[in-house]
Amino acid sequence: MARMPGAEQRLIPINYTKGGQEAVHGVVVHIMDGSFEGTDSWFRNHPEAQASAHFGTSRAGALRQWVDTADRAWAQAGGNRTWLSVENEGKGGDSLTDAQLDRNAQVLAWAHTQYGVPLQVTDSPDGRGLGYHAMGGSSWGGHTSCPGSHVVTQLPEVVSRAKRIVGGGDAGGSTPPSSSGVARYQVVIHGLTYGYGAHGDHVTQVGKALVAHGCGRHYTQGPGPTWSDADTLNYADYQRSLDYSGKDADGVPGETTLRRLLGSLPSAPAKRVSLAYVVAAARTDPGAAQGHQTHAADVRIVEAALKDEGLLADAYASDGSYGSTTITAYAKWQRRCGYSGTAADGIPGKSSLAALGKKHGFTVS
Repeated sequence: MARMPGAEQRLIPINYTKGGQEAVHGVVVHIMDGSFEGTDSWFRNHPEAQASAHFGTSRAGALRQWVDTADRAWAQAGGNRTWLSVENEGKGGDSLTDAQLDRNAQVLAWAHTQYGVPLQVTDSPDGRGLGYHAMGGSSWGGHTSCPGSHVVTQLPEVVSRAKRIVGGGDAGGSTPPSSSGVARYQVVIHGLTYGYGAHGDHVTQVGKALVAHGCGRHYTQGPGPTWSDADTLNYADYQRSLDYSGKDADGVPGETTLRRLLGSLPSAPAKRVSLAYVVAAARTDPGAAQGHQTHAADVRIVEAALKDEGLLADAYASDGSYGSTTITAYAKWQRRCGYSGTAADGIPGKSSLAALGKKHGFTVS
């Protein structure tokens, strides 16, 4: 979980991929072509929108977080998996207001401290730093006028302000970078995040293992669930104890050293499916255009389980669309569970979905 201090937390319940952010190469600037509150409502209340952003700013300077940065927002198509996104209130041809420049700078500074995003402008989807929607071309949806040339010319100013924030140790309330140059990027190993800011029981497990190996001298308190500079420094001691040096001993785990430390690599928790999301897909997708996806990530988990049950053909088992074929397959599952009549209509219920999850490794929320 990663939520930016100083941003109003108004997380949306739909239109994103839970746990889907694979990396953070940088921050992408967008223009809303609409109002701040109207965009909020569109993301929040309309599953047909199929759009969202991690952050949004109003022209008056409000900063809102809509999607946790551990989750994938749906903002720039092929760039969603590896870039964070900021939607800015305005229309094509507008420039960002002074307040919006400050808010974008705070997001960039926070991404720098949280994920190691370099404080620089990039115009390439293969780059790192502060980018803009149009730079991704057709693979990012072909939005060549977003955020517009006026905003693009302002990006160096956003970077300049972010550098001042970082230098002054004030990234909208976030933790400043270490003055000693401790590594602050993250890695994902077997679906779990390690490095500065990572959070979870797996972080505590690493800390306890470091102490057990005599590499806990930087802790002032016992190991906790949030990865701090102390964890990085202790892990660097462990890496050096294995004769690693230089960048290979910067305190951020790799698969080899983590396996040696723990004996085996932990894996991410069981997959989770939202009953509300799957029901919404089951009610929406069959009547929509062929291949329409309402909540593709959750639906794919259900489809894979139906395939393993022999109820859904391979051709439909990973398309993320809860169409008529999936309706038919799920109705067969309901009948297998003992339901009949309207209780076996292919629309998941909590009991039948939980039973499917118990057999195929996912939980239902």
